Amino acid sequence: EESAEGKHAEKSADAAEPSAESKGHEPIYLALDPPFVVNFQSDSATRFLQVGVQLMAHDQKALDAAKASEPAVRNALVMLFSSQDAKTLISRDGKEKLRTDALDEIRKIVGERTRAPLDAVYFTSFVMQ
Repeated sequence: EESAEGKHAEKSADAAEPSAESKGHEPIYLALDPPFVVNFQSDSATRFLQVGVQLMAHDQKALDAAKASEPAVRNALVMLFSSQDAKTLISRDGKEKLRTDALDEIRKIVGERTRAPLDAVYFTSFVMQ
């Protein structure tokens, strides 16, 4: 009986963003402005990528740490974005992998300043040329 209740509770929490419920806070966002513009090679031609990035957390401390480390965060993202391949980024899966990689990079930097978790990275614009 106890395990059945636990499974029901898990389903409810999954449906309603568990981290938001457990913290009791609404999501908070931080835009990394200006958007990132990098060039990268693609089939012997130089290509450009412009990406608008926003960070999301449920704890202001995580965003404060990201803001305090913004030069390091921006550097890590510029290096990550400029190392991409155009063929990969054309697909949705490629963009999702890049988003996950960006979150991992930023978490490494933010984790040096706070234990508050950074929950997500969102691309608010994504232009390849």
